[in-house]
Amino acid sequence: MLSFGIPFALVPMVLLARRRDVMGASANRRTATAAGAVAALVISALNLFLLVRAVTG
Repeated sequence: MLSFGIPFALVPMVLLARRRDVMGASANRRTATAAGAVAALVISALNLFLLVRAVTG
């Protein structure tokens, strides 16, 4: 159950880390943002798969 909370923390972290007005000079570049978005998408997809698998048996 705890793994379902990870995307809710990961997505805002990726979105905030790319903003230069928030992070200043430490803001992520496009490649790091893309990698973070892919990781968030994969984790969300795996959690969705796990949920469907648990419900359908």
